[in-house]
Amino acid sequence: MKKRLLIHLSRASLLLIALCLHLSCGKDTANDADQHDFISSMKDEAYLGDAKSTLYVGGIDPLPSLSGTSSLSVDKIRGDSVTVSLLVNLPGGDGFTLGIPGKQQGKNWNATFAGGSFYIKENGAMEGTVVAGNKEFTWDGYLADDGAILTVRTKYLAADGNIPAESILTTEMTLNRSGSDAPGNANGCTNVVWETRPVFNLYSGGVDLIRVPVCHP
Repeated sequence: MKKRLLIHLSRASLLLIALCLHLSCGKDTANDADQHDFISSMKDEAYLGDAKSTLYVGGIDPLPSLSGTSSLSVDKIRGDSVTVSLLVNLPGGDGFTLGIPGKQQGKNWNATFAGGSFYIKENGAMEGTVVAGNKEFTWDGYLADDGAILTVRTKYLAADGNIPAESILTTEMTLNRSGSDAPGNANGCTNVVWETRPVFNLYSGGVDLIRVPVCHP
């Protein structure tokens, strides 16, 4: 009788251990899935680097290029909604900011407006064109775990001050993620501070206060 009881207890113990392992593994798998969606991979990550902007007057004649710095990050996270922020700083206070509100779908992100769409795909491809006001914005690039390359083209559909219609501002960026092992990590920045800055909202046409990475010497 005692021998049978011990056998039954041993079987029950094995079943309990198997159940615990199954639940634990399931939990780990769910956590791993959460960590690999777009927001989890980008949250609190600072992409910093160089920028070079060239204005093609009338879409043809290039003016001398201006070199500066750039950053890429995300903020304003609400569920699957998240804003991708792009800042370009050029000499003399020139440059631009873009805040692009969109939604993640797993490892993908997209922003769909009446005037077009922007995408960051699971494979890292950054594509899309959006018309907002009197400008057409196009971006083309690649986002990786350790850095990004991105070209943003702004086409002036109407004259803007001294800039004639059909002019195109082309900005090329090479960025490295802060904390990565990529050469020239975060544009050589060793002190990245997150600060709140005004950023142009491409969807609403207004300005949002957005948390962005800033390099301090």
